[in-house]
Amino acid sequence: MVVEAGLHGLVNKIFRHFLRLTNNFIFNFTAAADVTPKLDDIEIIYQSSHYLVVNKRNDVLINSNHGEEVTVQNQLRHLLPHLANPSLTHEFRFSHRLDFATSGLLCLALNKRAAGAITKCFTHHHVDKYYLAIVRGHVAHDLIDINLQIGEDVRAEWAGIRMVSEDSPHAGHCRDAHTRLLVLQRGLYNDYPATKVLLKPTTGRRHQLRVHLSHLGHTIVGDYTYSNRCDVSPHRMFLHALRLAVPSPLDSFDVSTPDPFSEGDPRNRWVAVETINSLDADSFHRIKFGRVCYEVVR
Repeated sequence: MVVEAGLHGLVNKIFRHFLRLTNNFIFNFTAAADVTPKLDDIEIIYQSSHYLVVNKRNDVLINSNHGEEVTVQNQLRHLLPHLANPSLTHEFRFSHRLDFATSGLLCLALNKRAAGAITKCFTHHHVDKYYLAIVRGHVAHDLIDINLQIGEDVRAEWAGIRMVSEDSPHAGHCRDAHTRLLVLQRGLYNDYPATKVLLKPTTGRRHQLRVHLSHLGHTIVGDYTYSNRCDVSPHRMFLHALRLAVPSPLDSFDVSTPDPFSEGDPRNRWVAVETINSLDADSFHRIKFGRVCYEVVR
């Protein structure tokens, strides 16, 4: 009887392990099937006579020299061919950039005058950009200022790929960078501690948010580059350009998208355990004007 009970327990254990493997296989297969971007995988959020704002999906380049690759440029030419200008290098006037793996709001100027006006807004830090991310671990402080210079990683293997903070021995020429972080929720990603955060950069350095979060010890979930090429299981990098407010004298607008990292999407594998701040007007006001409880400087 003891032997039978032990054998029965072993069989159950093996069966449960098999189910876990099967579920993971099905999830990964489903996620992989949804990886390849298509020409219509883009959403128009706002359009006027001066500006166009689109919701870029993750894992799409803004432009490329390879004509057959799906890029935002190709998507826009397909969707709005009358706006493409062949006299421009990449047919459209992109006002700013988003990383390949980052999704969210991307603004384009529709004429030369509008391009000049929004460039001045960015130069004088009049544009408010807000990002949403899920990061590894539980962030201890609810509101954090990160003032840490960023430069290129000078190692040959990372050239043109990775940036580093000023305290790295591999840092090239560094420039000032400032990010403010507000904790929204603490919870679990795929059963491991994680935190959903709202981010507001006041400077626009390359990979700024990813470098600053990595420096804190809270790398963005799915960030292959800043996890030393280890975080490969998530279906995407969990960084999204959520809100964009532009006070251009030609056309002032304030637009946003829904939260793409909700618990309702099973691909996110995100479960909130406690909510510190809701994603509402109070949180946007707090991250812009609130008193900081913790500051990271060199």
